[in-house]
Amino acid sequence: MDDLVLQINELIAKIRTKLDELLGVVNDFLGWVPWGLGWLADKIRDAWDWLCEKFDEFWDSLTLITTNMGDRGALSTTGSTWSTSVASPVSAKKDTVDASVILRADDTWEGDAAERYGPRAKLHQTALEKVVTTYVTGITAALDTVRAGLVKFSMGLITALAALVVGIIGALASSATIFGIPAGIFIAAGAALVAIGAFYTGGELLKSDCTAARSDLEEKMSDNNGFPDQAWPSGAVL
Repeated sequence: MDDLVLQINELIAKIRTKLDELLGVVNDFLGWVPWGLGWLADKIRDAWDWLCEKFDEFWDSLTLITTNMGDRGALSTTGSTWSTSVASPVSAKKDTVDASVILRADDTWEGDAAERYGPRAKLHQTALEKVVTTYVTGITAALDTVRAGLVKFSMGLITALAALVVGIIGALASSATIFGIPAGIFIAAGAALVAIGAFYTGGELLKSDCTAARSDLEEKMSDNNGFPDQAWPSGAVL
């Protein structure tokens, strides 16, 4: 579990703890309603029901997020694998198809076959280079963009959850007196609504990053320069 996920889980646990504390304050009052304050108890019950509705929305949104956080480690590993397992060996092969190297079979390769293959070797070199400079580069860049987007989203989520903790603590402070309990409940509910709004904003920013990565990758993949007829260049000319 990485540091960002750990921070998120710690904040979620703190939110639950503070909500339980607020519930305890409300229950203590409702369990002993002073004479003549029944009207206040009714208001507190209504406010608490409203708070529960807001937090139901909050938990639903948070559950959707935390169960679909993406895998930043896998994105990083996949990008590295493309570089080490594809880019590096392909780059090494590029020099071996140089015509000046290939045509030195038994010190010399002459005749029609040699003359015809020479230009084809250059096409193979270009194609191999294209695999690295266009495809591998495009794929790793797209993966990096999505990974960076996930990092920004996680940081935004941490900020929103931390602000909610502060909001609930403020609600508890407001609920120190009987008449302050309704205000405290509304403070907590308002903080939950702000957090939900932050979730939406963060999600839209992450969606934008993913869309940009996809568009850039599709553009790279549509570049067939270096591949005659959108295929690997043949090794001979008929």
